[in-house]
Amino acid sequence: MKKRLIKALGIIVLCCYYSLQAIAQQEPLYSQYMFNGMVINPAYPSMDESPSLTAVGRNQWVGVDGAPKTATASFYTPVKATNTSLGFSLMHEKITVNTQTAVNFNISQRVKLNDKVYLAMGLKGGMSQFKEDNSSLSTTDPAFAHNQSYWKTDVGFGFMLFTDHFFVGISSPTFQSINLGASANKVDVSSHYYLQTGYLMTINDNVKLKPNVLLRQVKGAGLQYDLNANILLKDLVWLGVSWRSEKTMTGLVQVQATKNLQIGYSYDTPVQSNLKGAQTVSHELMVNYRFSLSKWKVVSPRYF
Repeated sequence: MKKRLIKALGIIVLCCYYSLQAIAQQEPLYSQYMFNGMVINPAYPSMDESPSLTAVGRNQWVGVDGAPKTATASFYTPVKATNTSLGFSLMHEKITVNTQTAVNFNISQRVKLNDKVYLAMGLKGGMSQFKEDNSSLSTTDPAFAHNQSYWKTDVGFGFMLFTDHFFVGISSPTFQSINLGASANKVDVSSHYYLQTGYLMTINDNVKLKPNVLLRQVKGAGLQYDLNANILLKDLVWLGVSWRSEKTMTGLVQVQATKNLQIGYSYDTPVQSNLKGAQTVSHELMVNYRFSLSKWKVVSPRYF
């Protein structure tokens, strides 16, 4: 009984800590988003001319009981000769006693401004189910006396201006969230806004450099940013490093295992941790498969 009580108290403390973090960031946090741009911007699929299937698993704050664990899968494909792309995504995240399961659908359209520049607009819509397994807590607090389950809608948008070597995008993947039904203890989801840009520089035939900047703004919180740079060696291996304004550093590697299959891993470590005595590093694994539209057309390299 004593052990259960200590565990429950630990979970409640983590809930409080995470709620403070959530003021700044409520959406799942990824480290390899620059290779999986639809999670940031619904217009991103218009930058790719091949169908793409991506799966991501993230284990955050290793060693902390009840820390976030996230799994996502997404797919998009261009529609023949229409400059339209369609896609969908699935997400499941567990944090302490809370779980969120979401399904979203995506449509984007691009237009050609001149021989080199394109403009794309994307829309996202879907639903999320939130659950609270309060029965696992050893507490007499009436606010946690019963399990909870409720639904929310999710609507987002995004714009991308891009060429073969440059892009800039502005988006709000969670622009509006509406409660469905009645339930206590519902999470208030704030609007999220992103401004992202990147540039591909060719150093020589074997080396390319891609710096990226991401600005994040959540309603009620200050401006945050990510700075990252990735080097591509012989069109086979990406090596990257990132600095997040929350004082977190990330190292990543992406390997082009075959012409269609890309596998990536990232490792996050805080420069300064507020969770005493815990190993607060994070691991993320990503697998991407890009399909050939026909057996005669080779999948072109994707740099963004």
